[in-house]
Amino acid sequence: MILALHNSLRWLVLLFAVVALLRAFKGINGGVDYATGAKRALSIFVISVHLQLILGIVLFGVSSITRPAMADMGAAMRDPAVRYFVVEHPTLMLLAVIVATVTGVIARRGPDDTVRHRRAAIGIALALGLMLAGIPWQRPLLPHF
Repeated sequence: MILALHNSLRWLVLLFAVVALLRAFKGINGGVDYATGAKRALSIFVISVHLQLILGIVLFGVSSITRPAMADMGAAMRDPAVRYFVVEHPTLMLLAVIVATVTGVIARRGPDDTVRHRRAAIGIALALGLMLAGIPWQRPLLPHF
């Protein structure tokens, strides 16, 4: 159940990232006030990323892939599929969470709305890139449904 929820929530996280990125671009190009939509969109994106992180941590602790791998890390590192779920996916996603969180802080502290939008756009794009690189695309798009 946790895996199905984690896999399904990724689509919402990606949607929120795209919406926040589009709002930031609109603010850069259109001179829109940062507080009217872009700030909220970025906050929703960051909250969804943190929720996904919590589910991922729980899943990491109970997964039938990661638990045996932790018992024998040498064997886990030799198996590319296991290594992906034990090291590569969590590392990329943790970096994405850090980038998204830092983006929420530095965008808010910009000296003016244009800088806030630009910082938000750069940070969201980086976080989105890390997430897209770390998503297990080899798995079913909506498993267990």
